[in-house]
Amino acid sequence: MPTALRQLPLTNQYRRHVTLDSWPGRTVLVVPFLTLCQEECPLTTGNLIAVTRSLRADGATARVQIIELSVDPVRDTPARLAAYAKLTGVNWQLVTTPPAELHALAKFFGFFYTKVPEGNPPGIDWWTGRPLTYDVHHSDNYFVIDASGVERVVQIGSPDFHGHLKPQLESLLDGLGRQNLRNPPQPSWTPTDVLNALTVSVGQPLPAVSG
Repeated sequence: MPTALRQLPLTNQYRRHVTLDSWPGRTVLVVPFLTLCQEECPLTTGNLIAVTRSLRADGATARVQIIELSVDPVRDTPARLAAYAKLTGVNWQLVTTPPAELHALAKFFGFFYTKVPEGNPPGIDWWTGRPLTYDVHHSDNYFVIDASGVERVVQIGSPDFHGHLKPQLESLLDGLGRQNLRNPPQPSWTPTDVLNALTVSVGQPLPAVSG
């Protein structure tokens, strides 16, 4: 991965400026999302919670850095990212970046996102309680960058969540999201798929654990 892209400015939920190079020696998992997604992203976050549980059980948390990268930079301010982290209980990096930098990352990684009209009736913003004015369609890829900055794995597909989704995440789903929870679109990816992808870079088996 080009150094210029690894050093593009990102801002996390703590209002700290970071880059993809901020965690030397770690494998970096990059996952596009937006906090106002109602169809897939809550399931993505649920899968990542399962991944972190397995990494903790495997003693590998210090070797992997998870980053959820917003594809909605206008609305996903650091304050909103912090509110999403508090709502969902996640503690990995939730980051936003200006539109030009986001476009550069999307072009390199090969994921898409596009602003589209909100449905009718519109969904409700979980943070402000106001009707949403637009949505962002995006691909549900994830990307694994090894400790030397080389992109090792690209996974394309929708999150396939199994088990008990946290109520805070389930409450974010709309009708299509609940349908996706029951019957994930194909192709899809599971926490086990992520752990297998991370194994390529981490260099140790990362078996999934139930929980």
